[in-house]
Amino acid sequence: MEVSAVSREDVVLQRPEDVRFLVEIFHTPSACAGAATAYLLRRIAYRAGAYAPGIQEHIFHELNTSREGGTIEKVQQWFNGRVSSLHELGYRLQCRRVATPTSAILDWVRAGRGYRGAMLPTAYRKLHPVTETTIEDIPEDGIPHAVGITIDRLDAKADEDLVMIDPWPGVTRPGADRVKISPALESAHRDKNFHALVYYWVGWS
Repeated sequence: MEVSAVSREDVVLQRPEDVRFLVEIFHTPSACAGAATAYLLRRIAYRAGAYAPGIQEHIFHELNTSREGGTIEKVQQWFNGRVSSLHELGYRLQCRRVATPTSAILDWVRAGRGYRGAMLPTAYRKLHPVTETTIEDIPEDGIPHAVGITIDRLDAKADEDLVMIDPWPGVTRPGADRVKISPALESAHRDKNFHALVYYWVGWS
């Protein structure tokens, strides 16, 4: 039996984007902004090769509560208070608040190839008209809705593309929390004056 040596040049390193890795989406009726952010931060860290589930998960879980993740303001305050701890853990994440048209945010996230993400407050009814899978008796202003935008594969065999992350539990169809960008996203985002938090991995270009 002949054994051939493998040189360093023959080794092909596996990149994070080569692996189908699913970060859990926490479903919540009261902290969509935070739950979407928790997903995005972990997803970006994974793409950068730095995500290691462990003791730091309790930090991300804080965002799944209405106290820390109920609104864009609360999420921004949480990030400002936690950014040093995240950096100490090796997560070179940064956040910026913007008021930018939806299309420009989508282009920015797409250009980041997985090292960027965005959390967009949205008008719930624009994305989820009343159907058998939505909640009818909650007024529009009573739903603190938000979605996340990232790069992922909805189909393991497909190319990476923009994906919308929706933590709202009122959508009961399997897989409805991770979908293609909705045609209604721009209108839903406009109703919130195009505000957003954008996240990115420091040092990536």
